[in-house]
Amino acid sequence: MENEPENTTPMPDDAPATPHLGDAGRPQQPSGGAPRGLMIAVAIAVVVVLALQVFTLLSTSRTHDQVTALDDRITTLDDQIATVGSDVAATQSAISDVGAKVEDLAQQSLTSPVASGASAVETPAEPTGDLPLFEQGQPDAALGVRLGDVSGLEYYTNTDLTFDPADGTPRAWLIWAHWCPHCQRELPAVTDWYTENAGDYPDVELVSITSSIDPDRGNPVEPYLDELQTPFPILVDSDSSLAQQFGVNAFPFWVFTAGDGTTVLRVAGYLEVDQVADIFAQLQDLSS
Repeated sequence: MENEPENTTPMPDDAPATPHLGDAGRPQQPSGGAPRGLMIAVAIAVVVVLALQVFTLLSTSRTHDQVTALDDRITTLDDQIATVGSDVAATQSAISDVGAKVEDLAQQSLTSPVASGASAVETPAEPTGDLPLFEQGQPDAALGVRLGDVSGLEYYTNTDLTFDPADGTPRAWLIWAHWCPHCQRELPAVTDWYTENAGDYPDVELVSITSSIDPDRGNPVEPYLDELQTPFPILVDSDSSLAQQFGVNAFPFWVFTAGDGTTVLRVAGYLEVDQVADIFAQLQDLSS
């Protein structure tokens, strides 16, 4: 049996070789040209490099702006610190000035009379006491003058008392009249204040003197004092001799003496309790 011819067509000698399929089943490119995938990869790489360069430029610009802004903030903070330092220095200077003024005022309060409500009283033209007559608005001639012994009948105990102003105890002397409306307002206020605060001034003594007694005038002294019951002694100046000794020219009248008996301040008129407290504090300091 003769062999049947194969159902094929002979390939010419110059016909192109049949391409082989790759793993993906696609024909492989001839080895003589650049693969398409490689070109795409190169293009992507170029795009990525360009993107990185742009990002770097933007980041560098942004960082520069941030550094500039930070420098500005630091400069502003330095200015604020300098301003605060200047304000602190100014505040410290102001506090120092206030302290100096307070100290000056404290010294002046023991050398300058303070007048408020007062009632006039007749006194001899030439005082017979140890201190000269007080003249309102004039330099006080009694400042620095040593006060002599003060003696009188104490109202509550009905005993004679004598105080030596030079015995080392600073004292506040309050001379008043029972008929004086300013005294009627001041004595209860001082009594209440002294009752609550005497312990703050253990080295200072308060002595009160009721003077210019006149039964025919209002507010008789006995019922007034019996009701008031002061925690400090009250000397009864029945003949106004003690008022003359202190140079009284009005009621109420304050005299403040140091521990050596010298007069440091006289005041004709009403004193508020905070003023009294300030002077007591200074007298306490004098005894230290």
